[in-house]
Amino acid sequence: MAGIQQFVGSWEETTKEGFEEMASALGLPPEKKQMYSDAKTTISYAISGDSVTINVGLVGVPGSRQFTFKLGEPYDSADLDGSPMKSLVNLEGDKLIEKHTNNNLQGAEMNIQRWIDGQTMMVQTTCNGLSMMSKYKKSA
Repeated sequence: MAGIQQFVGSWEETTKEGFEEMASALGLPPEKKQMYSDAKTTISYAISGDSVTINVGLVGVPGSRQFTFKLGEPYDSADLDGSPMKSLVNLEGDKLIEKHTNNNLQGAEMNIQRWIDGQTMMVQTTCNGLSMMSKYKKSA
């Protein structure tokens, strides 16, 4: 679990590139596309034993989603809208590699790679042949 320690703590999104194209390809309604485009995602990681807890939310929007999982074991999760997903997270070197299958996307797979570059968490999301790059700063 040593490699995952670098992710522990709270992170806030600072930039995202490629969101518009991905949101359109995923069929997000215009009002949700605008809301998510303007919103900044927050993510926090905590470790207890061999379990990882992730809490995901949006700055200024009440509520968040929390999931606890073990690396390498599939678990039930949900996207920010609450749509159910099947998820699997692995640690490959210094990267967290996530695979999410969303039933609302006709079983489309969303792949996310997270890694730390200096004081920045880099997040590359790929779905339906499109990619989005987000950067996060560690919160106090």
